[in-house]
Formats: sequence, C-alpha cells, structure tokens
Amino acid sequence: MHPIKLWLMNRLPISTARKIGFLFPTILKAKLMVEWYKINPNEKFDWVKFNLFPFQFKHKIGKNSYSGMIRIIVSGHREIYDDHYVEIGNYCSIAKDLVLLLSMAHNYKYITTSPSLFYPHEYYGDIIIGNDVWIGERVIIKGGVKIGDGAVVGAGSVVTKDVDPYTVAAGVPAKPIKKRFNDDMIEILLKLRWWDLPFGELKEIISYVGPDNLSEFIKIVDTKKSARL
Repeated sequence: MHPIKLWLMNRLPISTARKIGFLFPTILKAKLMVEWYKINPNEKFDWVKFNLFPFQFKHKIGKNSYSGMIRIIVSGHREIYDDHYVEIGNYCSIAKDLVLLLSMAHNYKYITTSPSLFYPHEYYGDIIIGNDVWIGERVIIKGGVKIGDGAVVGAGSVVTKDVDPYTVAAGVPAKPIKKRFNDDMIEILLKLRWWDLPFGELKEIISYVGPDNLSEFIKIVDTKKSARL
C-alpha cells in the first residue's frame, strides 16, 4: 500500500469507513486491510471472504496457519459485527470452502422461526479454533463452537458442538471418532504448547528427530522451553 494511502487509512475512523463503504467499497476494503494486518501481520488478507463485507475487524489468525478460502457468514444487528469474532490458532491446516457461521440464531422453540414477525436478538457466539488443527474441505462450523488444540475435523462435516483437543471428529453432525494419542500424551502436549516456539527452532527439531518421533520431540521442546524460564 502506498505510504500516503496507509497514512490516511490509519487516521480514518472505522465508523466513518463503514458509513462511506457502501458508496466507496474500495475505501472500506483498504481500511479493513490495514486493520487486518495490525492483528494478523503474518497472514494473507485474501483468503478470508466476508458476506456483508466487511464489518468485522477482530478476527484473528495465528502464525503459520494456512487455508483455502474461508467464508465468514454474519447476519443480524450491528452488535454481532462488533462483539463476535473468529479466532484461529497457530499451525492450523484448513482446506478450502470452510464456512463459519456467526449468524443470528433461529430458535425452533418459538412460535415461528421466521424473523419477519419479530427480530430475534440471539446469536450463536464466537468460533474458536485452537492450535495445530486440521480441517478438511467443505466443513461448516456453527457459531459458539470451540475446536481444541490438535483436533482433526473430517471433510464435509457440520460441527455443531465443541471438539475436544486431539480428537478426530467427522459427520453430520460431527461426532468424535477417536483420539490422536492416549490421554497422558494429550495432557503432556497441551501443557507443552510446542506451537509457541519460534518457527526456525521447531523446524530444526523436527528435521533432527523426524515427524513421527513424538517422545524425542517432546523431550527437546521441553528442554528448550525450560531453559527460557
């Protein structure tokens, strides 16, 4: 971005960008890009697509995560854009066509599920995707869901409930199939938080021990993290 344009975007209030964005969408997009890179300095802007583009400035994507196109669906009152968000951790592998639903909720226990007669003020909530998560193609995740560190979600799944750490889940709706490791190993990995180490160090460790030597990997990472204390 040109330095003068960057200077202007940094000084343009978000509220003003929203107001003029319907007439001048390129200005709103430029403002979103500036705000995006403040939160996500290492991640590309062009692999996230918003409908009602783009009212939300709080989405966060961690380091060394990658994806095909992600579609974030929002609808309803303005507060959903300001109060709800998506957070994706470090080292996540996300295939194309992921749909994240931050939409207004339709309560099937009401007289009608149609918002034509009244406007519901219920929302599914934030979507939190942990670290080292692998999500297959064409997955839909409902708002309010948390996918734990190390989890795997199979292609074509519809995720309506939380997925525990290091759990493989799949189906419509998605259900737990198995765990990647035993409970003791999962507890060790969650405490270890290897994804917090610098990229260069992690790459060097895995090059040394190999991608399948988990016990030796844990030993080296634990030693390096302890040395920093």
